[in-house]
Amino acid sequence: DDLKGKTIYIVDIGVSATHQFLVELQGLLKERYPDTTWIVRNKIGTYFNDDPKLWAEIKEKGHGMIMGVGH
Repeated sequence: DDLKGKTIYIVDIGVSATHQFLVELQGLLKERYPDTTWIVRNKIGTYFNDDPKLWAEIKEKGHGMIMGVGH
């Protein structure tokens, strides 16, 4: 219903030239939703590789996730 006070992760899977785009997206989302915490994290491996530590962090501290799968 509302993003206020929530933490949303933006996950970079390492596609070439995508990280800067996701950092820019984070900035835009901070402007649009200033009461939400936006965190960019790099995922190990590719889209198909598991990253248990990252998933555990997101489950513990986050309320949602955006997976940046490239362009």
